[in-house]
Amino acid sequence: MLNQHFSKGVIFTCIASIFWGLPQPLFFNELNHVNTIEVVLHRGFWSFILLFLILILISNIRDFLSIFKSRKKIFILTITACLIATNWGGFIFAVGHERVQDASMGYFITPMISIVLGYFFLKEKMSNLKIFSVLLMFFAIIILFFNLNEIPYLIILIGSTWAIYGLLRKRINVSPSIGLLYESFVISLVSLPYLIYLNETGESSFLNIDLKTTIFLVLTGAVTIFPLFFFNLGIKFIQLGLAGVLFYLAPTFHFITSIFILNEDILIAKLVSFIIIWIAIILYIYDSFKKEIILNNTQ
Repeated sequence: MLNQHFSKGVIFTCIASIFWGLPQPLFFNELNHVNTIEVVLHRGFWSFILLFLILILISNIRDFLSIFKSRKKIFILTITACLIATNWGGFIFAVGHERVQDASMGYFITPMISIVLGYFFLKEKMSNLKIFSVLLMFFAIIILFFNLNEIPYLIILIGSTWAIYGLLRKRINVSPSIGLLYESFVISLVSLPYLIYLNETGESSFLNIDLKTTIFLVLTGAVTIFPLFFFNLGIKFIQLGLAGVLFYLAPTFHFITSIFILNEDILIAKLVSFIIIWIAIILYIYDSFKKEIILNNTQ
């Protein structure tokens, strides 16, 4: 029975990670003619509508309403709403401007940024291997900086917002689905009046371009909720650490998709940086598993 549960956890988590990595960039590539901000606002609005309907049908709305009783939760989740919207914007911008590789690298370096944040804000200890893996990450960014003659802002934006988002969500006891519902609610408070404004001025892509664009904008909610559902289902059966390792399938498929499906060119500097970051990730995973084995042996 335990093996079956473990297998379910791995399968569900892999479904989520592969969906994040392959169909999602292809989906948003179909919306590359729509302004990034408009896509982000639609994504937040339709995610809220879909999650709210699901909550009413199969869950308890009191969990959502209880958030409003805590100033701390309201404050932190409002910040995370801004972070997730910014992260979505960075990813959608990357897809629309043929820079999926930057998005891939951004999500690859997220754990390394999380290590640094955990060290400074959560007083988590850093092993020598993890320190070395973080230094490798910074070295890879420096290579990009000197070879591309620009700050890799998109990589840093995607990686840092996702890492800070994870740090803040770890500070409060709110389920991922309820937390996302509140975050999408906050985004909707901005998106709904702005989308109405776009429609009134004739600048909206919704209902004004073609049926495909309208349907895809509505489906941004489902595309957001679907992988989250399977990821949350998966971590019920496996450890969060293993789920984090399996999440690397997402940026891996981002990279594969960018090269073989979206036909993005890869510069030598980016390839070298990717190789260095992959080495850092291998060291990070090895150190994590070694620590887990030692803990299991001492119990």
